[in-house]
Amino acid sequence: GVTCPEPFAITSSDTCVIKYPDTIVDIVDPDLPPYSVIYPGPTLTTFPQQTIVGSTALFDVSNLLSARGSLGFRGACGS
Repeated sequence: GVTCPEPFAITSSDTCVIKYPDTIVDIVDPDLPPYSVIYPGPTLTTFPQQTIVGSTALFDVSNLLSARGSLGFRGACGS
């Protein structure tokens, strides 16, 4: 006769891509006109993952989904 709450989990795994600026190096050679070399900045790709696991008895699921979005999380890149 004991009613147990339902288990509940929300997960998110969004790709996060950060492109750093290029590096420009000015080269001056007495025998040549000055010129610049551009080194492309690195691109960092991460896959941050977040999970909430618990029970439907611990919180109101509808409020959590409406505050966080339908996929569960809408955080900043890299959080």
